[in-house]
Amino acid sequence: MAPKDMESLLPQLLSFPPHPPPQPPLSDALYDKEIRNLRKALNDTPASALTSGVPNGGDLLDILDPSINTLPSLYVLLAHINATRQKASIVGGPWWFKALEFFERFDPVQVRYVGTEFRRLVVHVRDAALACNQPTAAVRPIRSAILRLDPSGSCFTPVLDKDVYEFPASSKIQPPGQLPCSQHDTSAGYITDQSELSAATTYRDPLLYFLYGAMIYVAMKEWHRAIPFLEAVLTAPSRNHASRIQVEAYKKWVLVNLLAHGQVPSSLPRTTTSQVAKQVRTLGKPYEALGEIFKGGQSKELDARRLNAEVHVGNQKWSEDYNLSLVLQVLDVYRQFTIIKLGSTYAALPLPLVTQRTSPNPNDHIETAQYIAMMISSGRLNATLDQRSQDPQSWVLRFALSSSTGPHARSEQESYEELVKQAARNAKLAEHVRETDRKLTLSKDYINWLKQSKKEAGSAANEGEEASTLPSQQPFDDEDIMGDG
Repeated sequence: MAPKDMESLLPQLLSFPPHPPPQPPLSDALYDKEIRNLRKALNDTPASALTSGVPNGGDLLDILDPSINTLPSLYVLLAHINATRQKASIVGGPWWFKALEFFERFDPVQVRYVGTEFRRLVVHVRDAALACNQPTAAVRPIRSAILRLDPSGSCFTPVLDKDVYEFPASSKIQPPGQLPCSQHDTSAGYITDQSELSAATTYRDPLLYFLYGAMIYVAMKEWHRAIPFLEAVLTAPSRNHASRIQVEAYKKWVLVNLLAHGQVPSSLPRTTTSQVAKQVRTLGKPYEALGEIFKGGQSKELDARRLNAEVHVGNQKWSEDYNLSLVLQVLDVYRQFTIIKLGSTYAALPLPLVTQRTSPNPNDHIETAQYIAMMISSGRLNATLDQRSQDPQSWVLRFALSSSTGPHARSEQESYEELVKQAARNAKLAEHVRETDRKLTLSKDYINWLKQSKKEAGSAANEGEEASTLPSQQPFDDEDIMGDG
């Protein structure tokens, strides 16, 4: 490209948005018109022109500010990446860092107009990290990009630690007066198929989202946060069949409950369909057996030999399911829960008795004392180990009588602060429930059900019958256990 061509292109790239911002600000209609014109100009510009540099040397990316010139920055960056023959080389290279800078600084409103290009950059970063066998290098940048686009994290995206309240809208018709740049009640107003910031979702997508989320929490050993994710998979609507994803979730649900609570709930969550419950329990029998032995051994104060034998017999099964590491952790927490359970029966117990009942070696009192000290320091056990002499056989384990006593006692102020935090969480949850109820009444499915209910009520009235008030099940795409991979 001749310098004069770049000289004519550069002002066009910098023309929108006007900087500094005008007063009063551009109307939504004018903003929408101008940014669409800029997008068209960028689409019509050859990639070679975007990578050719500026007249006085340097690159367009050195001039463009991603926080202001979001669209040109994105197009130029993609042009450079596409011109790189080995895309893996962008990891750690100049375009890699430019991509990371873009994810941290882009204007989230402007990006709503270039969903395809934005997703393409995310995929480039992901694939480059995978090609270099450095997948974690892409996690934080992509998370930052998605949360910058949708700070609430309330629309379905691969971001964890955020509750999913909505899925991208599939409607091709923009609501009246709602342009992409308009103020939207939720991110579902602009993260749509039409904006191409999201693709159409399938039955598998939300299941995999929650399963992978649970697996990440499991890796972090945050068992209590993993359980709701696994239960979201188990309670997903299903007409006749449990999917393989649900079966996998059930197996992990059993193990994670053992790790978190020392037992498996007697039943699945109430909203789990009967067919799914029946099938996952049938296919998860080895895991249920492990849970029964775990619970039975504690209640009868038996040693861990039977549990060890069960784990050994099922080694191939656990390995095939990629759950062996979890099963081995279950073995360890079995001992912990056995010690904790002693506190419900005894106020104090000589260390030799604790060793006899819980240790792999019933004569190694020092190892038992070290194990108990680890539990106390980690907060797992609220107790003290009385070591009045050098002889471990004289040591005594004393359990705290309540949460207000012992080394982990909580003051009234701490208890009050925890109650305040819980009240705030409940209020936030109630707010989202009310908002979801409001949106449900505006959804197409609800309106169709309402129309159908009125027709059924009218028909029943004509026949002198009582109209049913229960909604009929809507058809949905389901995948059986053999069909979803």
